[in-house]
Amino acid sequence: MENISDKILKIRSEYGDKALVKEDLNPDPIKQFESWLENAIEIEASEPNAMAISTVDSQNNPRSRYVLFKNIVNDSLVFHSHYESAKAKEIENNPNVSGLFFWPEIYRQIRFEGVVSKASREVSDEYFKSRPRGGQISAWASDQSEEIEDREILDQKIKELEKEFEGKEIPRPKFWGGYLIDIHYWEFWQGRKNRTHDRFSYSKVDTEWKTVRLSP
Repeated sequence: MENISDKILKIRSEYGDKALVKEDLNPDPIKQFESWLENAIEIEASEPNAMAISTVDSQNNPRSRYVLFKNIVNDSLVFHSHYESAKAKEIENNPNVSGLFFWPEIYRQIRFEGVVSKASREVSDEYFKSRPRGGQISAWASDQSEEIEDREILDQKIKELEKEFEGKEIPRPKFWGGYLIDIHYWEFWQGRKNRTHDRFSYSKVDTEWKTVRLSP
């Protein structure tokens, strides 16, 4: 019987041969990001707005998880979360993060580095109102990252909240809202045949973006 290492060695994915050249890049990385995201949405990539975010804890141990990118505000990427969760505490201690989008269907990846701050109340409220009612209830119900003895405790809390808010507009909890990622480094990766990928980085120099090609 094959072990997992043998099975992994047999995995071979050959990427396409779509080239990425500097002349085709938008000088503004936000515009370039929007273009690639729109393409991922058009081809119906799986969870095109899924964004891996990496933080560090108080012991400088890196921690990663996926969140959902939801908007662009003042050239910053927006996601939403519980303000008392583990990642929120890590962001409060060290707001520097790195992130990643990956769309395997079109052999593209975007990596970025930036600084996180809380979004305005208006940004948080606007998004919360757009969430399905069940999503609004779950924001109230979950003590994110805290230990929970049993799933039934969460289910019971949801039932109680549904009864409490029945026939009412559900307000955004003060402990839940948006975050802005102010990005100072972007990297765009296009998969190519034989692992000779195309990579370009954008680095902020004063108020301008410097774009360079990187070796694969």
